[in-house]
Amino acid sequence: MNRKQIKADARKSLNRNFFRTILVVFIAGLIINGGYHYSTYIYDNTDILPDQYNVVRNTYDALKNTVTNIVFDGHEQRGVLAPLVNNIVDNRSITVGFISTINNLLFNKSLSNTIISIVSFTIMFIFFVFIQNVVKIGQIRYFLEQRRYKNTKADRLLFPYQTKRTTHFAYVLLMKKMYEILWSLTIIGGVIKIYEYKMIPYVLAENPNISKDEAFRLTKELTKGHKWELFKIDVSLIGWYILQVMTLGITSIFYFNAYKEAINAESYVALRELEYDKLTNKELLNDSYLYINEYKTGSYPREKFSIPVSQRRKILDIDYNKNYDAITYILLFFTLSFVGWIWEVLIGFIDTGMFINRGTMHGPWIPIYGYGCILTLCCLKKFRRHPVVFFIAAMLLCGTIEYGTAWYLETFKGMRWWDYEGYFLNINARVCFEGLLVFGMASSAMTYLFAPLLNNIFSKIPRKVSIVLCVVLLFFYGIDFAYTQFYPNKGNGVTTEVSLE
Repeated sequence: MNRKQIKADARKSLNRNFFRTILVVFIAGLIINGGYHYSTYIYDNTDILPDQYNVVRNTYDALKNTVTNIVFDGHEQRGVLAPLVNNIVDNRSITVGFISTINNLLFNKSLSNTIISIVSFTIMFIFFVFIQNVVKIGQIRYFLEQRRYKNTKADRLLFPYQTKRTTHFAYVLLMKKMYEILWSLTIIGGVIKIYEYKMIPYVLAENPNISKDEAFRLTKELTKGHKWELFKIDVSLIGWYILQVMTLGITSIFYFNAYKEAINAESYVALRELEYDKLTNKELLNDSYLYINEYKTGSYPREKFSIPVSQRRKILDIDYNKNYDAITYILLFFTLSFVGWIWEVLIGFIDTGMFINRGTMHGPWIPIYGYGCILTLCCLKKFRRHPVVFFIAAMLLCGTIEYGTAWYLETFKGMRWWDYEGYFLNINARVCFEGLLVFGMASSAMTYLFAPLLNNIFSKIPRKVSIVLCVVLLFFYGIDFAYTQFYPNKGNGVTTEVSLE
């Protein structure tokens, strides 16, 4: 394997579809990594150093967060799974730690906490198995296609669901994770197996019909004699990891994460080329359309999927440039407002262990998310074919909405529902540079993927049912809105008072 050539090919591939690829990796990162820890949640000003923004402190925090993704310090963990992590670390045993956790839940805590913990763990496990894990294959499929096809769309993230192989992918990748955990107990064996199993998702992305045993066998044959080379490729990226910490993750969002995925894709292609003739069942890796020599200006021929077009889930086919009717806009508004509410409530629950009803209103919605979505779709439609311009325009539009809303609430309500004091390049603690970047990426993700996908789902609802649903939602929203004008949702963990002087 030629490491320099692999990196050169990865850069070339990335540069051909730069912004689209950055967006795809951002969306996948939101799903795979559980979302970026960003919301309108009240910032704890008591933890800010005297100069309000200390680069050393923030760099340390970023480094600590990066390290704790790999090595857990049990006494630092918070959230629903904290008791389990803490007990495993304290007892130095996964088995003893798990038993200790169950014992504490059943006999030393209230029944309500036990139920909440069990339900939360179950939901997290299902999300991990069927969404977080599976979306990785969709991301890989995107990179394998876009290296040869210019018009590869972001909807390739949905490849596992389009091919109706979700359960199969989930099972194979769950077994991969289980084997990695078991091998990690031997330390050296764990490192070796990480690289031996590394190409399993790539094999599945090429041919969704490959069985678990064949996937493990093929990746073992592909990586035989090349694990050290794969390790050296990872080590050669150490400078990027350092830069990631120094820039508080900005370089990762806008380059390194995508570059790293492009390198992994090129590594798979290189291994496949080197070892193909030696493979026991090489006929299983049969998607020759991914490895053509020339670069096509079109897109991958969908009819060549391992799953016939007639059997694919057409609801997952994406058309980002379509027009939406009033009913769809209303449903999108409430869907995004509800998702935003869930997002902030979950963050509050993880941070404090308590249920906190977030937002200015009393119902299960935070309208600023919905308004941001609708205004982006309506006002920026003419920019959809120009992703970079769209991204910048979305940053400005969403930033203006957030700043204006914050100003209105502070001026007329005397309270602050979000606070960016201490954030880099914040404007009167109402908006910040980090937030604007996330707004731009999230708006792009909504426009190019999620809104068309939701529209496909809404189209399956009978028209009369959709109309009734919209009327009911608007009715209750109107009541809540009117009540909120006099009695807004406020209190500890929701608002802070501001001086109007």
